[in-house]
Amino acid sequence: MERLRALPVFAGGPLARSAPQLKIRRAQRRPNRLGFAVPSESRLSVTAYPGIRRGDVLETLLHELVHLHVGRAAEAHAWHGPTFKRTLARAMREAYGVAIPTPRSTLHGTYAEAIEREVSPPTPPRPSAGARAGGGQRERG
Repeated sequence: MERLRALPVFAGGPLARSAPQLKIRRAQRRPNRLGFAVPSESRLSVTAYPGIRRGDVLETLLHELVHLHVGRAAEAHAWHGPTFKRTLARAMREAYGVAIPTPRSTLHGTYAEAIEREVSPPTPPRPSAGARAGGGQRERG
């Protein structure tokens, strides 16, 4: 979280001055709400659940940090309006190198998918059935 707090997008804001309180909640299955932030108390929560991917965690954490930075904007859709979306898109570029068109909604998943593609190592190809069974001839030397 310290690396994320130091992003240029957060310079001069509350995250640059002090670390928020972070709570990791655990759930038996994927919850409806993956995280939440309380800007007035400088705290956030992220929920871990079986099968959560790295991209899900990273998207949720940065999403909630942006809430702490932006707060409730004085505009339409105060929590997820244009200011929030612009700030989140910039933070995703700075943090994870994810530059995708700004999603229309703020539902979870769009950035998580892009993060998975960007930061997760590619899965190595599986050997063919013949290679696993030792079916190939080796040259002896």
